[in-house]
Amino acid sequence: MRRRHFLLAPLLFAPLSVAVSPAALAQAVAHGGIVVRHVWARAAAEEGMSSVVYLTIVNRGADDALTHARTPVATAAVLHQTRNDGGVMRMLGVASVPVPAGQSVTFKPGGYHIMLVGLQKPLKPGDTFPISLTFAHAGTLIVEAHVLKAGASGPGHDSDDDMGDMKDMGTSGDMKDMGGMDMK
Repeated sequence: MRRRHFLLAPLLFAPLSVAVSPAALAQAVAHGGIVVRHVWARAAAEEGMSSVVYLTIVNRGADDALTHARTPVATAAVLHQTRNDGGVMRMLGVASVPVPAGQSVTFKPGGYHIMLVGLQKPLKPGDTFPISLTFAHAGTLIVEAHVLKAGASGPGHDSDDDMGDMKDMGTSGDMKDMGGMDMK
């Protein structure tokens, strides 16, 4: 498997505290037909807590699959899917996320997401951090996640998330209506 890295080394280890513009969040990283954009995470107040990353993957090439994620801000970055099982929402780990040729997959609340476990430091709104995404065929891309407030359901969905109106992100829903939660 070939690996490609597309981010300057200083950004790998030094999250930035800056105001995030819609244009910055919408920036895409592309390789091997895979385009990753709209990468965001929810804030977490304490080291050791968990957080979550959402994004959109566009596949302009052959069938592929996201197989692994990692970041220096967490002990583990686990691919998850939330599913409704008889009225109970369950977060299940998945080995990979298929990204069919010519299609997009949006990681959003209530669906696919990357669970960050064992944060190495708090994530504050406005921070950014790198996340490495490994695809079965396209290799590894490194993208920058933008941190929104803890209860955010996506940029443009909350009047004080300072992210503007980004209707094309495909995020939806509010975690409050998810009913019971069971992690496996």
